[in-house]
Amino acid sequence: MADKEERYGARCCSSSSFYRSEHKTKNGCSNYAGTITNIFSPGLGTTSVDGLYCPWSLTYAEAELFCSNLGATLCTEAEIEGKCAKASGCHLNWEYIWSLDPTTPAPTASPTESPTASPTNAPTDSPTGAPTTSPTDYPTASPIAIDGVRPCGFINYSMQGGQSYTQTYEVDLQGNTGWINIWYYMYQNPDQMRVFYDGQLIYTTGGLVPGEKTIPYYIDGRSNKLYVEMYAPNLGTAWQFKISCL
Repeated sequence: MADKEERYGARCCSSSSFYRSEHKTKNGCSNYAGTITNIFSPGLGTTSVDGLYCPWSLTYAEAELFCSNLGATLCTEAEIEGKCAKASGCHLNWEYIWSLDPTTPAPTASPTESPTASPTNAPTDSPTGAPTTSPTDYPTASPIAIDGVRPCGFINYSMQGGQSYTQTYEVDLQGNTGWINIWYYMYQNPDQMRVFYDGQLIYTTGGLVPGEKTIPYYIDGRSNKLYVEMYAPNLGTAWQFKISCL
């Protein structure tokens, strides 16, 4: 059972068509499933197309709101395991996603969109109920619109602000392992920062904050990439961040 405040992906299902949904008819399915939205709500990430968003990292409440805005609900565990939400956008195959359960909402691993180059000897009937020991980087196959790729030590700076969407930056750790420093400077006008490593949220400001802070974090080498998500909704704001590999 997952805590409702943990963050996972989401896919929406309905008996009728909704925005960018696909009619699923294989494997005995008869529902519509979709993942991309043009309605922003908390937690959504930006895509390479202006005005479109993907639900890569939502709390359960955020996931419910995301689907509700589309006129749908979260897909049930049966729909997910029955492949009735498969390949419906945002590259969430093999990622853990929320399923609709009125009593114990829990993330369900959806099946892969296409077979791997070297699959197991025989496919299982349903995906495992626990995460793999070496999950893929966050996110897989670069589904989000990366606003920039930065090496360790690069200071990223923005004087924008007033956006209702997040900006995401990929940081190339360049094979470094061990301690890194996560540094930000939000000036006086508060902004928000979230940092993801190996599919996990490793740091968040917990909301909009002003000022400067340095946070040490140990990189174990499971991934060579780190993702920094910035959110600056206030006009006239500016921020900087830097990931230093020590």
